[in-house]
Amino acid sequence: MRSALIRTAAVFRVDDLALGLRKLLVRYAQKSPTMLVVEMHETPEREEARLRQQLECATRHFRLVDLPTFARLWQEYRTNPEASRSSKPPLLFTFDDGRLNNYSVAAPVLESFGARGVFFVVPEFVQCNSQEARHFYYSRIDIREHAPNLPEEETRSMTPQQLADLSRRGHSIGNHTYSHVNLGTLPEDQLHREIVESAEQISAWTGKPVDAFAWTFSWDSITPRAWMLIQQHHRFCFAPCPGFVDCRNDSLNLIWRTEVEVSYPPSEVRFMYAGLADPMWRTKRRRLKAALGKASVPHQQRSL
Repeated sequence: MRSALIRTAAVFRVDDLALGLRKLLVRYAQKSPTMLVVEMHETPEREEARLRQQLECATRHFRLVDLPTFARLWQEYRTNPEASRSSKPPLLFTFDDGRLNNYSVAAPVLESFGARGVFFVVPEFVQCNSQEARHFYYSRIDIREHAPNLPEEETRSMTPQQLADLSRRGHSIGNHTYSHVNLGTLPEDQLHREIVESAEQISAWTGKPVDAFAWTFSWDSITPRAWMLIQQHHRFCFAPCPGFVDCRNDSLNLIWRTEVEVSYPPSEVRFMYAGLADPMWRTKRRRLKAALGKASVPHQQRSL
């Protein structure tokens, strides 16, 4: 069904119409301002041209921002929606796991567009040598039981020094659990290591607080207890659940992320950027909010 929708949208250019309509609704119909967060994983050197093409497409419809600007605009748009009427919606790029090619390919391409991203890293992966990283990659990160046929350089992690370098260059380094676990099934006595100790280790490498957390695997791989602990030690929590962020009705405690991999064909890229997949995820977003709602931690109670 998804493939059929993407093909139909491409034929009739529904994606372009949806992007244009979204701007008009915000500008003239006083709809709540929206923002977009893109989630990516591997960005291999062989796909650099496609990544650049995707960013060129994105800049025609969005304003590329870093995490501090994203958070500032969110608050500004909440209190003064008129501030968003005459500008493109903000777009934040995020990258998962701490892959070496995120450092060598994604970061320089983003910088060439004047942008900075959020790199969610896994400390245990970062501390692996090249052979250990390959085993970790296929046993903890890519667990789809595919044959381990990627080139070695595509399963390697960044080093602590490279993380610190990204931070100095203006990118944000986020927490993606200590060892890439499913927080929805993890025993509670292991949550502190995966959430708090993970943030402490990343902070030791970069010399800066870790503001952002993104949980692993699926939209529901989380528990209220884990989410509460995340909020106590981070300013922002990102969910692997597609959707445009509604500045008026959503929360920085639960930020939607739309997966748009560099390997996606152009028709699927346009489909996802236009938000045409959002209706298919609306029920899941509502269920997630309901499941976690009682575990929300006020900002003043966070130990940042």
